[in-house]
Amino acid sequence: MSSIIADDAWEERWKEGRTGWDESASHRSLQSLLESPIADQLDIPKKGRALVPGCGTGYDVHNFARRGLNTTGLDLAPTGVEKAKQWLSSQLFTSGQTDVVCADFFKYKAVEKYDLIYDYTFLCAIPPELRQSWSAQLFKLSSSNATLITLMYPLPPTNNDPPPWPLSTEIYHHLLDESWDLIWSRDVPPEEMRKGGAKGNQKIAVWRKK
Repeated sequence: MSSIIADDAWEERWKEGRTGWDESASHRSLQSLLESPIADQLDIPKKGRALVPGCGTGYDVHNFARRGLNTTGLDLAPTGVEKAKQWLSSQLFTSGQTDVVCADFFKYKAVEKYDLIYDYTFLCAIPPELRQSWSAQLFKLSSSNATLITLMYPLPPTNNDPPPWPLSTEIYHHLLDESWDLIWSRDVPPEEMRKGGAKGNQKIAVWRKK
């Protein structure tokens, strides 16, 4: 994933319009969480800095900026970054600032650490041998007491050729339990599940850095 070959592969997908992961909006379970009283009960930040690795068109960047967070999206593909910038510039004013950076998540160095990180269709897009590097980089980029939101997808079974690679709640715990506490989780109900892409169950979870 960090190689030039992988970089080119994602750029190719964007240029050819092969963006089957794009659902034209944030996942409904994220929207439901951020708009519910639970978000405040869980102390999901309303100010500070947020990071969305593999941000795609920028829907999640916009959602967190609406909440008040200065939000950075990362993407490997220059074409994807330009599309995200264009889409974000067409949206209504948000109380938090938005930015999209063309960068490799595993090499990315932030000037300031992030108070919230959101992972959705990113962990499942990277080969399993990079998963430990994913968790290590989350730790490096996050501030003390940071919040991590994971939308776990696709949870088995899935018959598609990767990516996406199948995941499980056990994999998330294996990768995160050393540095993060799971403080809330919820199975995604059928009416909120994504419409396209690989088949598999979904769960949304909120973690707090130890």
